[in-house]
Amino acid sequence: MEDSPEIIEKLSEKPNWLKLIPQDNRQRLLRSGESFTVYKTLTDLLELPEKNTTVQKAKANMLKDPLVEAILSNLPRWKDFKVSGHNDPRYIPNQLLLLHEWGIKVEDDVRIKNVLDSLLEHTDENTGQFLWYGEVYNRKTKEKLNIWESILCDHHLITTLMLLYGYEQKSAVKSAISRINDLVEDTENGIGWKCLPGLKTQFRGPGRKNEVCPMLIIDVLRGYYKIPSTKRPASLIKCGKTLLNCWDDRSTKKPYMFGHGRNFRSLKPPFFWYNVGTVLDATSYYPKLVNTLSFKQLLSVALLSFDSQGEITPKSIKTFFKGYSFGQKKNFSPWVTYYLSSICKRAANTSISLINEVLKLDGNQFAGSKDTAKKK
Repeated sequence: MEDSPEIIEKLSEKPNWLKLIPQDNRQRLLRSGESFTVYKTLTDLLELPEKNTTVQKAKANMLKDPLVEAILSNLPRWKDFKVSGHNDPRYIPNQLLLLHEWGIKVEDDVRIKNVLDSLLEHTDENTGQFLWYGEVYNRKTKEKLNIWESILCDHHLITTLMLLYGYEQKSAVKSAISRINDLVEDTENGIGWKCLPGLKTQFRGPGRKNEVCPMLIIDVLRGYYKIPSTKRPASLIKCGKTLLNCWDDRSTKKPYMFGHGRNFRSLKPPFFWYNVGTVLDATSYYPKLVNTLSFKQLLSVALLSFDSQGEITPKSIKTFFKGYSFGQKKNFSPWVTYYLSSICKRAANTSISLINEVLKLDGNQFAGSKDTAKKK
Protein backbone atom coordinates (compact mmCIF):
# COMPACT_ATOMS: atom_id res chain seq x y z
CA MET A 1 0.00 0.00 0.00
CA GLU A 2 1.29 3.43 -0.97
CA ASP A 3 1.46 5.99 1.79
CA SER A 4 -1.05 8.72 0.96
CA PRO A 5 -0.62 12.18 2.54
CA GLU A 6 -3.27 11.37 5.14
CA ILE A 7 -1.56 8.11 6.07
CA ILE A 8 1.81 9.85 6.30
CA GLU A 9 0.20 12.41 8.59
CA LYS A 10 -1.34 9.70 10.76
CA LEU A 11 1.94 7.80 10.98
CA SER A 12 3.71 10.98 12.06
CA GLU A 13 1.50 11.05 15.12
CA LYS A 14 2.89 9.01 17.99
CA PRO A 15 0.03 8.05 20.32
CA ASN A 16 0.94 7.02 23.84
CA TRP A 17 0.06 3.34 23.38
CA LEU A 18 3.11 2.94 21.11
CA LYS A 19 5.25 3.20 24.26
CA LEU A 20 4.11 -0.31 25.14
CA ILE A 21 5.77 -1.92 22.11
CA PRO A 22 9.47 -1.94 21.10
CA GLN A 23 8.97 -0.11 17.79
CA ASP A 24 6.15 1.52 15.87
CA ASN A 25 4.83 -1.33 13.70
CA ARG A 26 1.98 0.44 11.93
CA GLN A 27 3.73 1.07 8.62
CA ARG A 28 4.93 -2.54 8.45
CA LEU A 29 1.36 -3.70 9.03
CA LEU A 30 0.08 -1.45 6.24
CA ARG A 31 2.71 -2.84 3.86
CA SER A 32 2.17 -6.48 4.89
CA GLY A 33 -0.26 -7.17 2.06
CA GLU A 34 -2.56 -9.03 4.46
CA SER A 35 -5.91 -7.55 3.51
CA PHE A 36 -7.75 -7.78 6.82
CA THR A 37 -4.74 -6.55 8.78
CA VAL A 38 -4.34 -3.57 6.44
CA TYR A 39 -8.03 -2.72 6.81
CA LYS A 40 -8.01 -2.96 10.61
CA THR A 41 -4.77 -1.01 10.88
CA LEU A 42 -6.33 1.82 8.89
CA THR A 43 -9.62 1.90 10.77
CA ASP A 44 -8.43 1.02 14.27
CA LEU A 45 -4.77 1.86 14.81
CA LEU A 46 -4.86 4.91 12.52
CA GLU A 47 -8.52 5.72 13.20
CA LEU A 48 -9.39 6.60 9.61
CA PRO A 49 -13.15 6.78 8.92
CA GLU A 50 -15.01 4.22 6.80
CA LYS A 51 -15.81 6.86 4.18
CA ASN A 52 -12.11 7.46 3.56
CA THR A 53 -11.11 6.44 0.00
CA THR A 54 -8.10 4.41 1.15
CA VAL A 55 -10.23 2.59 3.70
CA GLN A 56 -12.89 1.82 1.11
CA LYS A 57 -10.28 0.36 -1.24
CA ALA A 58 -8.84 -1.72 1.58
CA LYS A 59 -12.32 -3.02 2.46
CA ALA A 60 -12.95 -3.99 -1.17
CA ASN A 61 -9.60 -5.78 -1.35
CA MET A 62 -10.41 -7.68 1.83
CA LEU A 63 -13.81 -8.85 0.60
CA LYS A 64 -12.29 -10.33 -2.55
CA ASP A 65 -9.30 -11.87 -0.77
CA PRO A 66 -9.23 -15.69 -1.32
CA LEU A 67 -8.26 -16.17 2.34
CA VAL A 68 -11.39 -14.32 3.44
CA GLU A 69 -13.53 -16.10 0.86
CA ALA A 70 -12.29 -19.45 2.19
CA ILE A 71 -13.92 -18.66 5.55
CA LEU A 72 -17.06 -17.16 4.06
CA SER A 73 -17.52 -20.21 1.83
CA ASN A 74 -17.73 -22.43 4.91
CA LEU A 75 -20.78 -20.61 6.26
CA PRO A 76 -23.47 -22.17 4.02
CA ARG A 77 -22.19 -25.61 5.08
CA TRP A 78 -22.37 -24.89 8.79
CA LYS A 79 -24.38 -28.04 9.58
CA ASP A 80 -21.74 -30.22 7.91
CA PHE A 81 -19.03 -29.54 10.48
CA LYS A 82 -19.29 -32.07 13.31
CA VAL A 83 -16.78 -30.64 15.73
CA SER A 84 -15.04 -32.31 18.64
CA GLY A 85 -15.11 -29.25 20.90
CA HIS A 86 -15.85 -25.57 21.07
CA ASN A 87 -12.20 -24.70 20.48
CA ASP A 88 -12.36 -26.45 17.10
CA PRO A 89 -11.63 -24.00 14.25
CA ARG A 90 -14.31 -25.72 12.16
CA TYR A 91 -16.97 -24.64 14.67
CA ILE A 92 -18.78 -22.01 12.62
CA PRO A 93 -19.40 -19.58 15.53
CA ASN A 94 -15.59 -19.39 15.87
CA GLN A 95 -15.27 -18.54 12.20
CA LEU A 96 -18.00 -15.91 12.51
CA LEU A 97 -16.05 -14.38 15.39
CA LEU A 98 -12.91 -14.25 13.26
CA LEU A 99 -14.77 -12.56 10.39
CA HIS A 100 -16.09 -9.95 12.81
CA GLU A 101 -12.59 -9.34 14.17
CA TRP A 102 -11.45 -8.68 10.60
CA GLY A 103 -14.12 -5.98 10.35
CA ILE A 104 -16.58 -7.79 8.09
CA LYS A 105 -20.16 -6.76 8.81
CA VAL A 106 -23.40 -8.62 8.27
CA GLU A 107 -24.29 -6.36 5.34
CA ASP A 108 -20.99 -7.14 3.61
CA ASP A 109 -21.91 -10.72 2.73
CA VAL A 110 -25.31 -12.38 2.66
CA ARG A 111 -23.82 -15.67 3.86
CA ILE A 112 -23.21 -14.14 7.29
CA LYS A 113 -26.80 -12.95 7.47
CA ASN A 114 -28.12 -16.35 6.40
CA VAL A 115 -26.27 -18.20 9.17
CA LEU A 116 -27.29 -15.71 11.84
CA ASP A 117 -30.91 -15.78 10.69
CA SER A 118 -30.86 -19.59 10.82
CA LEU A 119 -29.48 -19.55 14.34
CA LEU A 120 -32.23 -17.16 15.42
CA GLU A 121 -34.76 -19.79 14.43
CA HIS A 122 -33.26 -22.45 16.68
CA THR A 123 -33.74 -21.75 20.36
CA ASP A 124 -35.07 -23.86 23.20
CA GLU A 125 -38.71 -22.93 23.74
CA ASN A 126 -38.49 -23.26 27.52
CA THR A 127 -35.24 -21.43 28.24
CA GLY A 128 -34.57 -19.24 25.21
CA GLN A 129 -31.15 -20.85 24.94
CA PHE A 130 -29.56 -20.98 21.49
CA LEU A 131 -29.17 -24.45 20.00
CA TRP A 132 -26.44 -25.86 17.79
CA TYR A 133 -26.66 -28.80 15.39
CA GLY A 134 -23.90 -31.27 15.98
CA GLU A 135 -22.76 -34.68 17.16
CA VAL A 136 -23.44 -35.25 20.85
CA TYR A 137 -22.72 -38.27 23.03
CA ASN A 138 -25.71 -39.39 25.09
CA ARG A 139 -24.37 -40.84 28.32
CA LYS A 140 -27.64 -42.58 29.14
CA THR A 141 -27.97 -44.48 25.84
CA LYS A 142 -24.22 -44.47 25.01
CA GLU A 143 -25.06 -43.28 21.49
CA LYS A 144 -23.65 -40.52 19.32
CA LEU A 145 -26.51 -38.42 18.04
CA ASN A 146 -26.71 -35.69 15.42
CA ILE A 147 -29.24 -33.35 17.01
CA TRP A 148 -30.01 -29.78 17.97
CA GLU A 149 -28.42 -29.46 21.40
CA SER A 150 -27.06 -26.67 23.52
CA ILE A 151 -24.63 -26.29 26.33
CA LEU A 152 -23.61 -22.87 27.58
CA CYS A 153 -20.51 -22.76 25.35
CA ASP A 154 -22.92 -22.67 22.41
CA HIS A 155 -25.38 -20.26 23.94
CA HIS A 156 -22.92 -17.69 25.27
CA LEU A 157 -20.87 -17.47 22.08
CA ILE A 158 -23.87 -17.34 19.74
CA THR A 159 -25.44 -14.62 21.88
CA THR A 160 -22.23 -12.61 21.71
CA LEU A 161 -22.13 -13.02 17.93
CA MET A 162 -25.66 -11.66 17.71
CA LEU A 163 -24.59 -8.60 19.70
CA LEU A 164 -21.43 -8.08 17.66
CA TYR A 165 -23.31 -8.28 14.38
CA GLY A 166 -26.02 -5.88 15.51
CA TYR A 167 -28.93 -8.21 16.28
CA GLU A 168 -29.48 -6.96 19.83
CA GLN A 169 -33.07 -5.86 19.15
CA LYS A 170 -34.23 -9.31 18.01
CA SER A 171 -36.60 -10.90 20.51
CA ALA A 172 -34.61 -14.15 20.50
CA VAL A 173 -31.47 -12.23 21.42
CA LYS A 174 -33.20 -10.40 24.24
CA SER A 175 -34.34 -13.77 25.61
CA ALA A 176 -30.84 -15.14 25.18
CA ILE A 177 -29.39 -12.27 27.20
CA SER A 178 -31.94 -12.87 29.96
CA ARG A 179 -30.95 -16.54 30.00
CA ILE A 180 -27.29 -15.63 30.46
CA ASN A 181 -28.08 -13.14 33.20
CA ASP A 182 -30.30 -15.65 35.04
CA LEU A 183 -27.55 -18.28 35.15
CA VAL A 184 -24.93 -16.16 36.89
CA GLU A 185 -24.09 -17.79 40.21
CA ASP A 186 -21.44 -18.18 42.87
CA THR A 187 -18.73 -20.73 42.11
CA GLU A 188 -15.59 -21.92 43.86
CA ASN A 189 -13.70 -19.23 41.97
CA GLY A 190 -16.14 -16.34 42.31
CA ILE A 191 -19.29 -15.22 40.56
CA GLY A 192 -19.71 -16.45 36.99
CA TRP A 193 -21.09 -19.40 35.03
CA LYS A 194 -20.58 -23.10 35.63
CA CYS A 195 -20.33 -25.85 33.04
CA LEU A 196 -23.93 -27.10 33.00
CA PRO A 197 -25.38 -30.20 31.28
CA GLY A 198 -26.84 -29.94 27.79
CA LEU A 199 -30.56 -29.27 27.52
CA LYS A 200 -31.45 -32.36 25.50
CA THR A 201 -28.99 -35.11 26.39
CA GLN A 202 -27.58 -33.89 29.71
CA PHE A 203 -24.15 -34.02 28.12
CA ARG A 204 -21.73 -31.78 29.97
CA GLY A 205 -18.17 -30.71 29.37
CA PRO A 206 -15.18 -31.71 31.47
CA GLY A 207 -15.35 -28.79 33.90
CA ARG A 208 -15.79 -29.62 37.59
CA LYS A 209 -19.33 -29.05 38.80
CA ASN A 210 -18.65 -26.24 41.25
CA GLU A 211 -15.93 -24.44 39.31
CA VAL A 212 -16.33 -21.43 37.07
CA CYS A 213 -15.84 -21.82 33.33
CA PRO A 214 -13.46 -19.02 32.27
CA MET A 215 -14.45 -19.30 28.60
CA LEU A 216 -18.10 -18.55 29.39
CA ILE A 217 -17.01 -15.28 31.01
CA ILE A 218 -14.78 -14.46 28.04
CA ASP A 219 -17.62 -15.09 25.59
CA VAL A 220 -19.98 -12.82 27.51
CA LEU A 221 -17.47 -9.98 27.95
CA ARG A 222 -16.67 -10.04 24.23
CA GLY A 223 -20.24 -9.13 23.38
CA TYR A 224 -21.70 -7.30 26.35
CA TYR A 225 -19.63 -4.17 25.76
CA LYS A 226 -22.07 -3.56 22.89
CA ILE A 227 -24.90 -3.24 25.42
CA PRO A 228 -25.24 0.24 26.97
CA SER A 229 -23.61 0.24 30.40
CA THR A 230 -26.94 1.14 32.03
CA LYS A 231 -28.45 -2.09 30.71
CA ARG A 232 -25.63 -4.46 31.63
CA PRO A 233 -26.17 -6.78 34.59
CA ALA A 234 -24.76 -5.45 37.83
CA SER A 235 -22.66 -8.59 38.23
CA LEU A 236 -20.83 -8.25 34.89
CA ILE A 237 -17.70 -6.61 36.29
CA LYS A 238 -17.65 -9.10 39.16
CA CYS A 239 -17.68 -11.88 36.57
CA GLY A 240 -14.79 -10.19 34.78
CA LYS A 241 -12.85 -10.03 38.05
CA THR A 242 -13.52 -13.74 38.56
CA LEU A 243 -11.90 -14.35 35.18
CA LEU A 244 -8.87 -12.28 36.17
CA ASN A 245 -8.78 -14.00 39.56
CA CYS A 246 -8.15 -17.28 37.74
CA TRP A 247 -4.78 -15.74 36.90
CA ASP A 248 -4.26 -14.41 40.42
CA ASP A 249 -5.08 -17.78 41.98
CA ARG A 250 -3.29 -19.88 39.34
CA SER A 251 -1.05 -21.68 41.82
CA THR A 252 -3.88 -22.83 44.08
CA LYS A 253 -7.25 -22.82 42.28
CA LYS A 254 -6.68 -23.70 38.64
CA PRO A 255 -10.04 -24.49 36.97
CA TYR A 256 -9.85 -27.89 35.33
CA MET A 257 -8.20 -27.64 31.87
CA PHE A 258 -7.60 -23.90 32.22
CA GLY A 259 -3.96 -23.57 33.20
CA HIS A 260 -1.57 -20.65 32.79
CA GLY A 261 1.61 -22.23 31.52
CA ARG A 262 3.30 -22.10 28.13
CA ASN A 263 0.15 -22.70 26.08
CA PHE A 264 -1.71 -19.93 27.89
CA ARG A 265 1.13 -17.45 27.34
CA SER A 266 1.74 -18.28 23.67
CA LEU A 267 -0.91 -16.03 22.07
CA LYS A 268 -2.22 -19.02 20.12
CA PRO A 269 -4.17 -17.60 17.17
CA PRO A 270 -6.86 -17.20 16.11
CA PHE A 271 -8.19 -16.32 19.50
CA PHE A 272 -11.03 -18.76 20.03
CA TRP A 273 -9.94 -20.40 23.26
CA TYR A 274 -8.40 -19.64 26.62
CA ASN A 275 -5.04 -17.92 26.45
CA VAL A 276 -3.54 -14.59 27.44
CA GLY A 277 -4.79 -12.99 24.21
CA THR A 278 -8.43 -13.95 24.67
CA VAL A 279 -8.45 -12.87 28.32
CA LEU A 280 -6.90 -9.50 27.51
CA ASP A 281 -9.20 -8.93 24.55
CA ALA A 282 -12.36 -9.73 26.51
CA THR A 283 -11.46 -7.60 29.53
CA SER A 284 -9.93 -4.64 27.66
CA TYR A 285 -13.38 -3.16 26.90
CA TYR A 286 -14.08 -2.48 30.57
CA PRO A 287 -12.12 0.25 32.41
CA LYS A 288 -12.70 -1.32 35.83
CA LEU A 289 -11.02 -4.50 34.60
CA VAL A 290 -8.21 -2.75 32.73
CA ASN A 291 -7.27 -0.91 35.92
CA THR A 292 -6.70 -4.12 37.89
CA LEU A 293 -3.22 -5.38 38.69
CA SER A 294 -4.21 -8.72 37.14
CA PHE A 295 -4.81 -7.13 33.73
CA LYS A 296 -1.51 -5.25 33.88
CA GLN A 297 0.40 -8.40 34.77
CA LEU A 298 -1.23 -10.31 31.92
CA LEU A 299 -0.43 -7.52 29.49
CA SER A 300 3.20 -7.56 30.60
CA VAL A 301 3.28 -11.30 29.86
CA ALA A 302 1.72 -10.81 26.42
CA LEU A 303 4.18 -8.03 25.54
CA LEU A 304 7.00 -10.59 25.71
CA SER A 305 5.71 -11.88 22.36
CA PHE A 306 6.89 -8.76 20.52
CA ASP A 307 10.36 -8.89 19.00
CA SER A 308 12.68 -5.88 18.82
CA GLN A 309 10.88 -4.67 15.67
CA GLY A 310 7.48 -4.66 17.35
CA GLU A 311 6.38 -7.78 15.46
CA ILE A 312 5.08 -11.15 16.59
CA THR A 313 5.90 -14.57 15.16
CA PRO A 314 3.41 -17.21 16.36
CA LYS A 315 4.80 -19.89 18.64
CA SER A 316 1.65 -21.99 18.70
CA ILE A 317 -0.90 -22.38 15.91
CA LYS A 318 -3.94 -24.24 14.63
CA THR A 319 -2.98 -26.12 11.46
CA PHE A 320 -6.49 -25.58 10.06
CA PHE A 321 -5.23 -22.07 9.21
CA LYS A 322 -1.91 -23.13 7.69
CA GLY A 323 -2.40 -20.86 4.66
CA TYR A 324 -2.67 -17.77 6.86
CA SER A 325 0.09 -15.72 8.49
CA PHE A 326 -1.21 -16.87 11.88
CA GLY A 327 -1.06 -20.53 10.81
CA GLN A 328 2.74 -20.77 10.63
CA LYS A 329 5.63 -20.33 13.08
CA LYS A 330 8.53 -19.19 10.87
CA ASN A 331 7.70 -15.59 10.01
CA PHE A 332 6.05 -12.63 11.64
CA SER A 333 2.26 -12.62 11.53
CA PRO A 334 0.74 -9.23 10.69
CA TRP A 335 -2.60 -10.33 12.11
CA VAL A 336 -1.27 -11.46 15.50
CA THR A 337 0.90 -8.33 15.64
CA TYR A 338 -2.14 -6.15 14.97
CA TYR A 339 -4.26 -8.12 17.44
CA LEU A 340 -2.02 -7.43 20.43
CA SER A 341 -1.30 -3.88 19.26
CA SER A 342 -5.03 -3.15 19.20
CA ILE A 343 -5.38 -4.41 22.77
CA CYS A 344 -2.49 -2.16 23.81
CA LYS A 345 -4.20 0.82 22.17
CA ARG A 346 -7.60 0.08 23.72
CA ALA A 347 -6.17 -0.44 27.20
CA ALA A 348 -3.89 2.60 27.08
CA ASN A 349 -6.79 4.80 25.99
CA THR A 350 -8.82 3.48 28.92
CA SER A 351 -6.26 4.07 31.67
CA ILE A 352 -3.89 7.04 31.82
CA SER A 353 -1.57 5.33 34.30
CA LEU A 354 -1.53 1.90 32.63
CA ILE A 355 1.47 2.43 30.35
CA ASN A 356 3.98 3.33 33.05
CA GLU A 357 2.63 0.71 35.42
CA VAL A 358 2.89 -2.08 32.82
CA LEU A 359 6.37 -1.04 31.72
CA LYS A 360 7.55 -1.39 35.32
CA LEU A 361 6.56 -5.05 35.26
CA ASP A 362 8.60 -7.94 33.87
CA GLY A 363 6.31 -10.57 32.41
CA ASN A 364 9.02 -13.20 32.88
CA GLN A 365 8.70 -12.97 36.65
CA PHE A 366 5.16 -14.34 36.75
CA ALA A 367 5.12 -18.11 37.13
CA GLY A 368 2.43 -20.26 35.56
CA SER A 369 -0.05 -22.64 37.13
CA LYS A 370 1.00 -25.49 39.33
CA ASP A 371 -1.02 -28.66 39.19
CA THR A 372 -3.42 -28.76 42.08
CA ALA A 373 -4.65 -31.87 43.81
CA LYS A 374 -7.28 -33.74 41.86
CA LYS A 375 -10.81 -33.09 42.98
CA LYS A 376 -13.71 -35.43 42.73
